Amino acid sequence: MTKLEFSLMLNTSSEKLIELAMDYEKFVEYLPEQIINVKILKKIDEYTITEETLLFKTIMKKKIIQRSKHEKIGTNRLVSKIISGPFENSTIDVIYDKVDSGTHVIISAEIKIPLKYKILTLMIKKVYKIWLSSVLYKMNNIASGFS
Repeated sequence: MTKLEFSLMLNTSSEKLIELAMDYEKFVEYLPEQIINVKILKKIDEYTITEETLLFKTIMKKKIIQRSKHEKIGTNRLVSKIISGPFENSTIDVIYDKVDSGTHVIISAEIKIPLKYKILTLMIKKVYKIWLSSVLYKMNNIASGFS
């Protein structure tokens, strides 16, 4: 398992960022060349299950389909676990901490990389960080009115 941890300071309220982060079908708009489709398969109070079609151009030039389970924990934390697909059992844990100037976003991910892709671990880790950061910055811009 590969661990990825980083944080960002964003100038938007944590509530607005969480609201945008839970609008899973909009992720196609944030990264249209990498996220081809997001479909909600099940949505109940406790969690949402989505199916994502992703295109990895920089790593392996491969389209993958995966399913993820997304849960809101408390008022400021979202946890997503990939439940099927090549990166099955990977998790992304995002905490949105309120600060005076906006939100301190803390991302902690555990990425389960299949053996056939192990040689690409550093590249996969880098791509995940770029994707997550890009999505968060775009959400921040939308919430701040700079879409």
